[in-house]
Amino acid sequence: MHRLFYALILLFLSFSSYAAEVNNLYQATAPVTTQQQKERDALAPELLKQVLIKLVGNENQVNNADIAPVLANATQLVERYEYIRNNIEAADLTQPDQLSLRLSFDKNAVNAVIRQLGLPRWGKVRPDVLVWLATDIDGQQTLQGLENIPQAVFKPLQQAADERGLPILMPLMDLQDQSALSFDDVWSGNDDAISAASQRYGADIILIIKMTIHDDTAQIVWQSGTGDTRQRWTSEGFITASINKGLGVLVDNLASEYAQHNQVSDTNKTLSVQIDEVNDYAGFSRVMAYLNQIDSIENIRVNNLGMNILDLDISYSGDLQVLQRLLSVGGLLSELSAPEDTITDKKHYRLTH
Repeated sequence: MHRLFYALILLFLSFSSYAAEVNNLYQATAPVTTQQQKERDALAPELLKQVLIKLVGNENQVNNADIAPVLANATQLVERYEYIRNNIEAADLTQPDQLSLRLSFDKNAVNAVIRQLGLPRWGKVRPDVLVWLATDIDGQQTLQGLENIPQAVFKPLQQAADERGLPILMPLMDLQDQSALSFDDVWSGNDDAISAASQRYGADIILIIKMTIHDDTAQIVWQSGTGDTRQRWTSEGFITASINKGLGVLVDNLASEYAQHNQVSDTNKTLSVQIDEVNDYAGFSRVMAYLNQIDSIENIRVNNLGMNILDLDISYSGDLQVLQRLLSVGGLLSELSAPEDTITDKKHYRLTH
């Protein structure tokens, strides 16, 4: 029942929200056998590295940086800790306590470390990913939804997405989905059918996973996007390892598009923006709430609001192209072409809903 509730929540978010906001970027979790400080301190470097990978986005960039001195002082960056009973989350109270340690690290201190290492940082506004998962498990072929997906697949997929800070959405696979898309559509790569079925969910990224499972191993073909923009790659091995590897490729690629270098020299830049069809205060509030979620935006000045047009000056740090990609996440703002006779650096958008 809890998974059905989760599915309905995700569906509601897909229709009503305009950006996925990841709020656990400075936290990481690992299983423990005790609640002793010795074990907690021993795990701090590993969990800090998880946080760095989640924030930077690209795992190779973190591995290639000089992080050894930072990890050696990981306990100094811990803000708080807590223990989680995993069997409570699994609704199985008949088992002995199965504990995980969750460490929360100081946001400002970690951000300073990332700047000192010269690494980019991917903020909490991230594109949400709709996952069409077709499985062939020992010959049984299924297009999976959140309610029917096997735990041996769902748990490592969910954990991998959480560890990398990637918001994922599984389809409901109700009658509407079943009439729009079949296993054969996904397995054969019917991009037109996949794109049409995906419109219901309004996700930023479409991820297609074709997974062949035998015993505890998986061969996976991954595809991000459809049509001319699609990218494909593969992974194989034990189920969890194969999922981690394949999803990591997607996250690394997305980080190259959305992570910002926030060096001192990259601050105090200004982007002038005109947003059309801001028809009321509710629309104005949606725009401002969304812009205030974007980490690289430092200040917003309202120059004018009238005639259904909102004029803003946005002070930001980092790369302009990355900021423009972030402005498009969630589909709240749709970029417009400036009139041909206009000579200006102002960017034009339309409020879509």
